[in-house]
Amino acid sequence: MAEDKIFYIVSDEYIAYLSRTESHIMRNKPEERTYHRKYVGIITELNGYKYFVPMSSPKEKDYAAGKIRKNNLTTIYMRNKDKLYGTLRFNCMIPVPNSELSEYKINDEGDFSYKMLMLAEYNFCKDNRSKIEKTAKNLYEKKLAANEAEFPVGKIVVDFKKVEQACSDYKK
Repeated sequence: MAEDKIFYIVSDEYIAYLSRTESHIMRNKPEERTYHRKYVGIITELNGYKYFVPMSSPKEKDYAAGKIRKNNLTTIYMRNKDKLYGTLRFNCMIPVPNSELSEYKINDEGDFSYKMLMLAEYNFCKDNRSKIEKTAKNLYEKKLAANEAEFPVGKIVVDFKKVEQACSDYKK
């Protein structure tokens, strides 16, 4: 990850803008938010862009036969032994201009249990920095190099070239 500040938020306006360009953008859903958490994730650098890798809460699909799934090219499962805190969704990572990023400050979180969850996710990301960087780079390169027949999972991955162009064209 490019910076020591681990978690960031992307503006609602930028997510809405990018969603008009690419269908695989994770929706911001400001009207459905729990707490004041927005679109929280981590930053990595790819092809000269700051890429935002969104975090997601655990879902049923993150388990198979009652066990947490194994990491793969599109998802890292943030866990501690048998507890799943959340996921990093690399298939939905997007380039974001600096103007649309703001730091998410865990200490400003008002809900204690949610703050503890975010601290656990923070520690996971800090401890797994190189794995996160490698996964982002591998997926990015594979998506750009392969066609759908060679890389069928690419159908659920953001079109990186398309969103990079949209990011470059973005004006507030």
